Amino acid sequence: MNAKKRKLFSSSAAAIILLSMLTACTEGGNASQTTLPPSTMAEEQQSKAEEIQVKEFELENKEITFLASWARNPANGKNKDVALELFQSKFGGTVKDIVVEDAERYNKLSSMVTTGQSPDFFSAGDMDAFPKGAIAKMFQPLDDYIDFNDQWFKDRKEMNDPFVVGGKHYASIISPEIEVLMIYNKAVMKENALTDPAQLLKEGKWDWDTCKQMMTDFCSKGDERYAIDGWWVSRGFSNASGVPFIGMKDGKIVNNLRDAKVEQAQEFLLDLNKENLAYPLKDKEWKTRADYVGEGKTLFFAVGYWALTEVNTEYGLAQYGDINDVGFVPIPKCPGSDAHYIPARVTGYMLCAGAPNPKGFAAMMYCEAAANGSDDAEQITKDQYFNEYGWTDSMWEMRNTMFKMVREHPVFDFCNGISDVVFDNLDNPSKDAYHNGNSWIQTRESNFDTIQAEIDNANKELAAS
Repeated sequence: MNAKKRKLFSSSAAAIILLSMLTACTEGGNASQTTLPPSTMAEEQQSKAEEIQVKEFELENKEITFLASWARNPANGKNKDVALELFQSKFGGTVKDIVVEDAERYNKLSSMVTTGQSPDFFSAGDMDAFPKGAIAKMFQPLDDYIDFNDQWFKDRKEMNDPFVVGGKHYASIISPEIEVLMIYNKAVMKENALTDPAQLLKEGKWDWDTCKQMMTDFCSKGDERYAIDGWWVSRGFSNASGVPFIGMKDGKIVNNLRDAKVEQAQEFLLDLNKENLAYPLKDKEWKTRADYVGEGKTLFFAVGYWALTEVNTEYGLAQYGDINDVGFVPIPKCPGSDAHYIPARVTGYMLCAGAPNPKGFAAMMYCEAAANGSDDAEQITKDQYFNEYGWTDSMWEMRNTMFKMVREHPVFDFCNGISDVVFDNLDNPSKDAYHNGNSWIQTRESNFDTIQAEIDNANKELAAS
């Protein structure tokens, strides 16, 4: 899998990228604005949205421009999210999308900023915009437009504080999002006399040891059985140790590659390979098979939360069997950890340097915050998930459990946000133990100095900002 695809499919936005193909066409690196009608919301849901309180703004300019590889305004026929409805109904606001190919986002942003044609905002969700975008002066601080101590953001301040340079916030983080989870088929669990992982989680028994024993039992019962598949296994278990590969602390980048917890996770992944529990991607032309979960050949598929909001796609819900049998849980707890840490990314946005309408951006961010903290918005989202994706009560209950867990103990990894050199020397190498059975320590040390040099340079630039 090449670098472009790795970055694409590590993104929570991967699901939305597929939808954006319906709303805009791109040729090469050229941008295209959406032309189809905006998404819709049922009248009953609109009535509920009207009850949600949002901070008041007087907007002279009601249009904001969003640059991404996906459209903030999804195509007609797709459910409109509550934040977008609030921005339209409360402020008469509109969001104009500039959609480009994933690999061209920063080229387009740089071109627009340097020519005085900046968009207003950019997604922080790929975890690759910070801190490099702040260092490169592609984004600007938000503190003149958002009060991180007010009623809408005070409960989010702790999440926003890692995204600080020179005492200023560079991202509006609305909520943590589950980076990696594990999908399974309940009927397959039952047929193999295995305890439902959701029950183990509820009982506080869902950890790496229990999970591995379950994998071993499943694979021992027949040929062509695989314990776990997916491109996100290594990242998921490594971050579930509670320590990111690359962290942020007090405005500085921190290299955790030699941390004992990271090493513990990599040893666990190496054991999965040695004990033939990992799906042998290198022997399968590097093609994952999510459908094997529904067929009872693979026990778990590790993937982003976004897969649960797709249906008939490569990683969508239809791959895992009858919707009533679809189950999912977080990556299990690392043995010996003080908490159940959840690999996380963010739902959030960056304010572009030279943005023509920063006040409109701020209004949209307050709509995002209001929607995320509202019971009415939660009910609207539930109705949409049940109607569009066929969700069940047990799925919604697990979603709520996992969202609570990720709010309490998120692990944000900034390995995508430093430079391409760091990404290229860490992304595939971090998967080497799991995919190829090679020593993490040897792999780490062969790349450590290159990564540390990049981090040192980035920290110098941050200090000078």
